[in-house]
Amino acid sequence: MSILDEHNFPFCVTAHAFNRDKTQVAVCPNSNEVHIYTRSGAVWTAAHVLREHDLLVTSIDWAPQTNRIVTCSQDKNAYVWTFDAAGAAWKPTLVHLRLQRAATQARWSPQENKFAVASGDKCVAVCYFGEDNDWWVSKHLKRPIASTVLCVAWHPNNVLLACGGTDMKARVLSAYIKGVDEKPAATAWGERLPFNTLCGEFESPAGGWVHSIAFSPDGDSVAFVTHDSSLTVASPATGSVVSVRSHGLPFVTLVWPDTRTIVAAGHDCAPVVFTADGTSWRAAKRLGEDEMLRRSAAASPSNSNSAFNMFRQMDSRSQPAKSGSGDGSLKSVHQNTISEMHLDPAGNTAEVTTIGLDGKLVQWSLRA
Repeated sequence: MSILDEHNFPFCVTAHAFNRDKTQVAVCPNSNEVHIYTRSGAVWTAAHVLREHDLLVTSIDWAPQTNRIVTCSQDKNAYVWTFDAAGAAWKPTLVHLRLQRAATQARWSPQENKFAVASGDKCVAVCYFGEDNDWWVSKHLKRPIASTVLCVAWHPNNVLLACGGTDMKARVLSAYIKGVDEKPAATAWGERLPFNTLCGEFESPAGGWVHSIAFSPDGDSVAFVTHDSSLTVASPATGSVVSVRSHGLPFVTLVWPDTRTIVAAGHDCAPVVFTADGTSWRAAKRLGEDEMLRRSAAASPSNSNSAFNMFRQMDSRSQPAKSGSGDGSLKSVHQNTISEMHLDPAGNTAEVTTIGLDGKLVQWSLRA
């Protein structure tokens, strides 16, 4: 498990999304703008700035097949951006969200003919292109959502949608749109799936907000992380609900790359790999620890002398011991909260990307 690429932006990054071949990345510098960078060799160069939003951009998602970007913001709006090759610019189309509160997260469906927008309006807007009106319209998933929705995730069948939020519950709902979706096959979540059908509801183990949620690759289970520092995996076919409590700080993002591996990250600044252990799950590895040990060793060829000198200086200055390296840095690649993690857009299950409030964009390999 190693670092494939690492880049430091000169600003705090709160959201990101890659195009299909990862030659371009869209990032939000904790503002109302989205910056698109293009990669040439090992260098990332600023190429475009998307400026339609009035308030903080809360989420970005890049559709790998159609090459469209969706962004949403605290200004209660969402835009679908399409690249105009003739003008070499990204053109926005306003989405008719009908929200009265901030939009919190946006995600394209697997077939990229719909996207979901979570919100503080106690609902999720399921958006699709209205041919009659020639713009993006929405239907709202409302019942039984009781508070702000923080996260959404699509089932592989393009119909079911998982969501979680500040009412401390994770839910699986039907987002079937007549005229857009084909009738879905029966799944572990049910057979008849009209719009807004509640297919599953799961509570946070200790009453924490649900920060991130994901379906398993086969769609038979759902996993979510909560502010009580736990990971929960629910499988309706067997009725099992397994929770794993972490000893660290809360996770805020997770991905489920393959059926036996879940990766979560957040305020502890290092991605944690969870692996299936029979009917349970366990934390198996923190990504980046080996890399930081290697860097530390390279920076300090004489470990014994450098350690002795560090403790002698701390003693002479009456300084407390530091939990990280001698300069006070953390024992992780990221030096601040990991705000978002994504799977490889081309479908490589052995790679994930993370961005953090330290401005770092890191591409990881999950292979041992």
